[in-house]
Amino acid sequence: MSNEISRRGFLKGAAGAVGAIAVTGLAGCAPQAPAAATPETEQPAPGATADDWLGPEPATGSIAETQTFDVVIVGAGLAGICAARAAAEEGARVAIIEKSESFNCRSGEYALLNGTLNKRWGRENIVPTDVVVDRLMKECTYRNKRTILKKWAEHAHEVMDWFIEAYPDLTICTTTRQAVTQEQFDKGILVPLSWPLPEGYNYAEEDFPTFPSSMEFRSSRRDQQGFVVEANLNAALAKGAKVFYGCFGTKLLKNDTGRVTGIIVRDAKNGKYLQFNADRGVVLATGDNAGDEKILRHFAPEVIEKGVGNMGAMGMLGKDVEGNPVDTGDGLRMGAWIGAKVQDYHAPMTHHMGSGMGVTPFLQLNKHGERFMNEDIPGQQLHNQIELQPELTSFQIFDSDWGKQIPFMAPAHGGLCYIIPEDEDESNPNFADRQYTKLSAKKADSFAAQGNTIPELLRNLGFAGEGLERALASVQRYNELAKAGRDEDFGKSAKRMFPIEKAPFYATKWGTAAMLVCIGGLESDEDCRTFTAVDAKNPERQVISGLYVCGNVMGNRFAVEYPICMRGISHSLCVYYGYAAGKNCAQGV
Repeated sequence: MSNEISRRGFLKGAAGAVGAIAVTGLAGCAPQAPAAATPETEQPAPGATADDWLGPEPATGSIAETQTFDVVIVGAGLAGICAARAAAEEGARVAIIEKSESFNCRSGEYALLNGTLNKRWGRENIVPTDVVVDRLMKECTYRNKRTILKKWAEHAHEVMDWFIEAYPDLTICTTTRQAVTQEQFDKGILVPLSWPLPEGYNYAEEDFPTFPSSMEFRSSRRDQQGFVVEANLNAALAKGAKVFYGCFGTKLLKNDTGRVTGIIVRDAKNGKYLQFNADRGVVLATGDNAGDEKILRHFAPEVIEKGVGNMGAMGMLGKDVEGNPVDTGDGLRMGAWIGAKVQDYHAPMTHHMGSGMGVTPFLQLNKHGERFMNEDIPGQQLHNQIELQPELTSFQIFDSDWGKQIPFMAPAHGGLCYIIPEDEDESNPNFADRQYTKLSAKKADSFAAQGNTIPELLRNLGFAGEGLERALASVQRYNELAKAGRDEDFGKSAKRMFPIEKAPFYATKWGTAAMLVCIGGLESDEDCRTFTAVDAKNPERQVISGLYVCGNVMGNRFAVEYPICMRGISHSLCVYYGYAAGKNCAQGV
């Protein structure tokens, strides 16, 4: 694909017309055989208690209408759209159920190893796949599945080529901040992240490596990567897929053998219940569970107990047609009600992005004036440490030589590591990147506090009395360790220990990070299959025929916490396993 390809009529013309026809509601559609399922009364979930997160399976009333497809996909997010396109390209009759008024996506970072894109950027084989997979396992405390990560690491680049093929207007840049025209940026660009690398950076020498093999879709759209996601949706619609907006997946259907045969849906327009039969299977792509407090209290109680900001619960990741958050764990509940196993350890995505200076590893003090960690750690682990501090608060402290120190920092997720020349033209739409800054861009009034002396800085942060004495002693100790070239207290790399000596002095104030999503799904494998829960009545783990998962409802990708040794791992797994789920469901794998 060339760097500049003119806009094709396909997206505006033929596929757009197909999309306009295929995007429908069910009202007025003629019912098809087989007949509608008999309505069921509410039944308590197996083992449910009065305060159980799962609750009873809902009653659905009479079925107003029935339609039959080969593959029914629940959720029109990134993974669900990829599943729909893949299944449709296998010749399957595809229905997409979505409770919002449109598809949902946001941001645009992707982890990607090897393949044609990385070869183009000179990064092919820059890091062995097993090194990445082993690190992902380690960051998730080995409670995730290596087979899922291994298959993704080795084959995701093939699916990424397929994904971007749907959008021929894409401009592929050669560096992170390559100059582009406004027209190119409006249409959408793809950039390699942290490229070229900071001089002297070698991930193999890092205690907490950031592997330099990620990329980002950028545009002027509010949903950033929406241009390429929409193109994939249009590709699915062009192959005959139909999308039903404003419809809520409510209850999975299964036959006497335990095979999932369809789903009952509530149409928000009229409150009627509709039955979608799925001859080959159902793919759950319902997203995460951050918008449901009961699920969070059960699977990630620390989020509630610590009062961590919750973007999902605030509706910042999307709202349904009734004005509620989209990520309410619908797939977890529907799967669990028919006996599917929910993974045990969920992963709140709370990676810290710092403040004005990002997560750059300058000295950190808590509200007692104590240094409390090795600051040279990724944002997720950094957040974990701040959660342990008094009032969940810390202060990042540095001096006026920060600009000379930035180039020695790692290209970590959310960290500054590049200084831009002061005379660089800012008219490039691709100018901004969180890892780059001009010295003049960081104004004194953008920091929480400043001071011409360290005592003045600390007093301006609110330290007094014994707290001030401890803070002064902590800064003095840090300076001694930096000059000695060895952090005997917390083991921070000497190359990132800089004495805090040159006035004026600055500080930023940190709390906990906001949680983007809470990732935890139905137990799954590298074929996107689901499995029964094991208990006294059902001692053998069995594959649930006809039920597949992808995206954030796919279990065992991550566990305990979200790994950030590469940027954009979740998005990348969504695309790869969305494709795999749709294809496997259509083929009956």
